[in-house]
Order: sequence, then C-alpha cells, then structure tokens
Amino acid sequence: MKRHTLVLASTVCTAALALTASACSASDDTVSGGGTAASAAKDDGPAVDGGTLRIGLDRPFTKLDPADSTLTSMPLMILANALYDPLMVNGDNGAVQPYLAKSFTPNADATAWTLELREGVTFSDGKPLDAQAVIDHVNRLAKPEAKCACAVDAAGIGGMTVNSPTSVGFTLKSPNAAFPGLFTRSLGYVSEAPAGADNPAVGSGPYTLESVQPGVSATLTRNPSYWGAKGHADKLVYKVLPDADSRYQSLRSGDADLVWAETPSQLKQAPADGLRVATGPGSTSTVVFNTKVAPFDDPRVRKALQYAVDRSAIEKVVYLDQGKVSDGPIGSTSPYRAQGTADYPAHDPAKARALLAEAGHSDLSFEYLVDSRPEGQQRATALQQMFAEAGVKMTIKPLDPANLGTAMFQRKFQVMDFVTSMFGDTDTALASLYMPDAPYNFTGWNNAKAGQAIAAGRSTVDPAQRARSYQEAAQEVVTDAPMLFLTENQVGFLASARTGGLPDVSKRTVVNVSPALLWVKK
Repeated sequence: MKRHTLVLASTVCTAALALTASACSASDDTVSGGGTAASAAKDDGPAVDGGTLRIGLDRPFTKLDPADSTLTSMPLMILANALYDPLMVNGDNGAVQPYLAKSFTPNADATAWTLELREGVTFSDGKPLDAQAVIDHVNRLAKPEAKCACAVDAAGIGGMTVNSPTSVGFTLKSPNAAFPGLFTRSLGYVSEAPAGADNPAVGSGPYTLESVQPGVSATLTRNPSYWGAKGHADKLVYKVLPDADSRYQSLRSGDADLVWAETPSQLKQAPADGLRVATGPGSTSTVVFNTKVAPFDDPRVRKALQYAVDRSAIEKVVYLDQGKVSDGPIGSTSPYRAQGTADYPAHDPAKARALLAEAGHSDLSFEYLVDSRPEGQQRATALQQMFAEAGVKMTIKPLDPANLGTAMFQRKFQVMDFVTSMFGDTDTALASLYMPDAPYNFTGWNNAKAGQAIAAGRSTVDPAQRARSYQEAAQEVVTDAPMLFLTENQVGFLASARTGGLPDVSKRTVVNVSPALLWVKK
C-alpha cells in the first residue's frame, strides 16, 4: 500500500472502533496526517523523489533507540518514524489506530488483548518483524537497564504469548480499555536490541542510519529493503538546534527545510515570511500544586488561585490568539468530550480573596518554578500579576529543564509551571496524572471519587460508558483543583516553500509526521 496515496481509513470507523482500536485499521499515511494529507499535498503537485531533506530538531537525543524516551517525544518522532514503524498511531481527535499492526482487540473486560501484525514486514537487517520480535522488544524495554520511561506501562502486562507468527496475546494485571494507546511510542516502535552501546537499535522504518553525532546531528539514507512504499528523499539530515530563534532563522535562510516550532510569535509570523505551517493542539499549559505541603493541601487555597487566573488574558498575551482556553483534563478534541465536561470557574479576584481569607491565608506567598523559555517567563509574569490582584505574592524562580524535571518528579516544589502533551490522550492523562499511585502524579493528589471513576472508565470497552466515567473524574479534578488549566496550544512544524507533502495535522493532539512522505521541490 502506498503511504502517500491512501485516504485515512478512520472515515469508515465507528466511534466504538476508534475508541477501542479494534479491527478498523488505519491506512499507511496515518502518521502524517491521514486523509487531510492528501488535500494538503495536492497543491504541491506530483511528489518528487531524490535530494536531501534537512530537518531542525529542538532537543538533543542521546541514542537512536526507542528505549530513549527523548527520541519518542513529540518533536523527535519525525526522527523515530524514519527508523522505526509504530504499531499504533494517534489519529485525528485523539483516536488511537493501528499502523504497523492490523488490529488490536480486547476481550469483554479489557483484561486480555490480541495484536495482529501485517504480514511480510522485516527489520532493515532482513529479520522478520513477527510476534516473537514484538515480545522480545517489550521485554527488553521493560528491564531496568533499558532505562525506558515506558517500563511503568510494560509493568501492567501480566504475560505475552505467540498465538501465530503474526499474532500476539497480552494478558493484563488489571483491566485497561486504553491498552493500545501504550503502543504509539516507545513500546510500539518495535526494534531489535543495539549491537553495542553506541549503535542504533535496528528498526523496520523507511530509512537507515548512515552517520550520527549524538546530541548534534544524524544522517539517514533510504532503506533499500523497506517493506512499504519508499521515502521520497534520498537522504535525511537532522541537526539539533535547541534555540527556537536560531531554528526559525535557519529555516528563513534556507539552511533547513523543516523545523519543530511551538513559539506563538513564530507561528503567527511564519506565513508572512513565506513559510508553511503544520500545527495541531498538542500542548496544554497548566499550573501544578504540591498538595502534600501546606498551604496547598487546603483545596480552598488552590480554588482561590483558580479564581484568580484569567485564562483568556493568558491566551491573548502569551499565545497571541494562536490557541484556546483550556477547561480541564479532557481536551477540546477528545473523543470523550461532551458539552459541559467540566464546569470551570470564571475569573473572579473577589472570590479568590474571600476564599483565602476563609482559609486563613490572606497574605499568601509562594515560589513558582518555571523553565527559562520566553513563553514560560511570559506566562509566569502574567500569573504573578493576576495573583497580585488577589493579594497573593508569587516569586518566580526559573530553572533549566533538567532541574525543573527533577523538582517535579521528586515533588520538591510548592507551585510550578507544567506544559505537557499528555492531555492529547485522555486515557493516558487521567490514569497517569491523577490515580494515587500513578507514575506522574506530581501533585500527590488522592481523590477517591476521581480514582473510582478513572478505574471504571479503564474497565469498560463501551466508549459511551468510558466517556461518562472520565467526565465524572474530570469534574473532580476541576472542583478540587490539584492543577489549574490555562490554555491549549498549537505545536508542530514550519517548513520552507520548497518542502512538499507537508500534511494537515490540525486535528492531531499528537503531531506525528513521517519524513518519508515529504519531498524537496526542484
């Protein structure tokens, strides 16, 4: 099947199939933006083969292995997709669909799943990518020495069996109706173990590695034995350009053909500079409280700060009308969305002051941790001014990304800035952020009603029932306010006018583009 010609098969999927990732398989172009990719590429004329595509990455990678979670972060998936084919992909509006897999179906209570693979797929070294290869991959990434963040997901698997060369059976330790969603990133990029510490893991993708300087650059060439349609460009050259302004200027000057972008001013300016834009609502800005320390163990204090925030003003001032206001953990494009999903409080500084007085904290002051990027600083400054209107003194403390992450995981903070793509997958976000023993429960929040609702949602394969459970949990999150929601933000790629095949990813909460679909105009 040709990746660049087929229309997304999800147009014929029912809602139930889309939500449970069952037999309705996505077409080969799903990674790039699906059916909308065809219309976007139509204006480019026929695809052109040959040449070199130059791609600017926003962060360094330590190794070319799905075990490295940096490689499978959203901005670097354009590199991962060149070397590894994902089993599952995030489609439009948060749906999870088969890609390298043909189907992923559950039993009645979502405690057992059957994965069916495409036939005839091989790794770039010629070995078959079969059921045993999937099991070996999952087992490798689950081991502590792999240091994969995905190990917490693999830990929920009780057993795996080879049903046939193209069929894997999974038995889970507890029901998980969203299990296929765990195979859209590290666990789903099936690979053979690296031959050595400095070697890449062997994948089945459309390109193979020619050379690499970890943290600096990588050059890839077409995989001559690729099982599917060949990539258009002869070579892909990736360069790590961590500074957003330098990355943008490299595109304007012609030194790069495609770069990752999430700076609002650049997204707004790009069309005027003759650049192409492919973005989706893949990021949510929030404020996280440490609910284990006073005074943020008091929901009245958290609620007061919720009333103090003018989300519309933050969207306009920080995001320049490039995004939209967020009203809770179920995003605006989620399949579990319903009118009135969460009754989010309106901006009301007077109510904020009254709640603080009631809680005995009229003179509240705290330290706010934030990263050093310009939009982070702008967001923190806006919040500082809003909190001041409610009589609250907030001190801004910038940290580099590594130290900010350490503070979050070790829960060494009072209040901090948290911008994440996790809300692009409602199932994962709710279970990972709000369950008492969840791996990313940075807030330390423990709400029995929310936990029961999330567990109920994960235990049913009925999408309507799951939506009701998740909406109940979302309302608890908003009401008890362990986290404040600010904005849904656009993130994605900017490209030069000479880059063809750039897809429409505007409905994608996970912006996932395959470089094999792109070409360089001559």
